[in-house]
Amino acid sequence: ILLAETQGAPWLGQYDTLIIDEAHERSLNIDFLLGYLRQILPRRPDLKIIVTSATIDADRFAQHFAGARGPAPVITVSGRLFPVEQRWRPFEERRDFDLDDAIADAVDELWHDGPGDILVFLPGEREIRETADHLRKHLAQVSRGGPQAEILPLFARLSQAEQDRVFESGNGRRIVLATNVAETSLTVPGIRYVVDSGLARVKRYSYRNKVEQLQIEAVSQAAANQRAGRCGRVSNGVCIRL
Repeated sequence: ILLAETQGAPWLGQYDTLIIDEAHERSLNIDFLLGYLRQILPRRPDLKIIVTSATIDADRFAQHFAGARGPAPVITVSGRLFPVEQRWRPFEERRDFDLDDAIADAVDELWHDGPGDILVFLPGEREIRETADHLRKHLAQVSRGGPQAEILPLFARLSQAEQDRVFESGNGRRIVLATNVAETSLTVPGIRYVVDSGLARVKRYSYRNKVEQLQIEAVSQAAANQRAGRCGRVSNGVCIRL
């Protein structure tokens, strides 16, 4: 919306303050907007720009918006975050071992670390459905005693009632399978463990085909840190990176 308004008002005179939130996501719109704002700042010295993110490289952004007085000021607000242990479990995909198997192994490992719900980050709806089916079969074969874990998918095309189930704490442990909507857009309560596939579906424009495509790509380090922080909100957490 803001980029569209620059066509009629190039200097954005109707605004005195702009807040660019979650700048670490580095979408094309955000990158273009940050470059555009940097160019109009010399003509709009009264314009205040606030760039916010939990995992941003603050020094580089401060240098990007440096002016006659030097780098832009950096304000740090310390949040209440418990320490998160990060474990790397890279795997080699084979005919008899794929991402679903790696996630099942990670769930088995976290199951013995203590109580708490598990949040698994996956790139899209199809991957979530396939992993949910695989985990249900896997958990049915492994006898753990007590109530069976509840598998809860979370993606945009689910009904409102199905999405609301994620925010209802039950008696047993929950395994939430989500896209990167759970990275910044919402907070799932009770999460103590994260399993990060390191993948996300990213909208890209294909110059050759003249269409936009949703491609599966590796997430950035900032996004990976944001995902790990999801399990440090209620107690000490553990993040397994695949």
